[in-house]
Amino acid sequence: MKTLLIPFDFSKASENALKYSVEFAMHEKPILKIYLLHLIDEHTNEDDAYKKLKSIINEYDKPEYPEIEPLVKRGRLTTLALALRQELQIDLVIVGTRGTEVFRKDMTSNTSKFIREVDMPVLVIPEKSQGFNLRNIVLTTGEEKIPDRNVLFTLLEIARRFNAKVNLLTIGRDKKMMGDSEYDEFNEKTIEYFLEMFYSHHTFIANEDIVEGINQYLEKQHIDMLAIMPKTHLAKDKASQGKLTNILTIYSEKPLLILD
Repeated sequence: MKTLLIPFDFSKASENALKYSVEFAMHEKPILKIYLLHLIDEHTNEDDAYKKLKSIINEYDKPEYPEIEPLVKRGRLTTLALALRQELQIDLVIVGTRGTEVFRKDMTSNTSKFIREVDMPVLVIPEKSQGFNLRNIVLTTGEEKIPDRNVLFTLLEIARRFNAKVNLLTIGRDKKMMGDSEYDEFNEKTIEYFLEMFYSHHTFIANEDIVEGINQYLEKQHIDMLAIMPKTHLAKDKASQGKLTNILTIYSEKPLLILD
């Protein structure tokens, strides 16, 4: 992991995401490079936008801090993020969200729409998330086999960088069947193999409501980051993939890592 991309709109949520990203980038060597992306419309002067962006970056102009490069672009965030991923070799997008303040009738937010559209790992930092700590991560899975094991490499890199333990949490409907099914065994062996010594243990919770099951676990454990692989939560209702991402993006008070 070498580069981070931070969409930045000068909101408190994006400022909080930047602070988190700086801590994330400088915590261990090598120090990561941050690209700070600000989108403008056709009516906005590009030079003025650069000046405003650089005034934010100047606050972090210290020898021990990571390099932050400003980017001012016109266009859709998803299209630009995918292009920049190839051009700049972006490893992770870190985006801030206002959480429940962005509630809509359809329970979606710009952040959750972006996550569903973009084909890359995204770390969501809720505005309510204050301070930085990354020692305990919980990865949730549902009643599906892990479809693409390659997405776990991002989680492994984060665990290595912070020497963090990763707990596997499976939410299912029938507690009697949990832990004995073919997908449970496959997922656990996959996680153990990919996460090496950073894998800690596997917890099973029976609950029809995935989000409620996750919250039950988080209330009892000290967790610094929640990670999800949306495609493992498809079950019978394929719409649940987008729904779960929407709900957790809006309501999670913990940093949320989307592995996609």
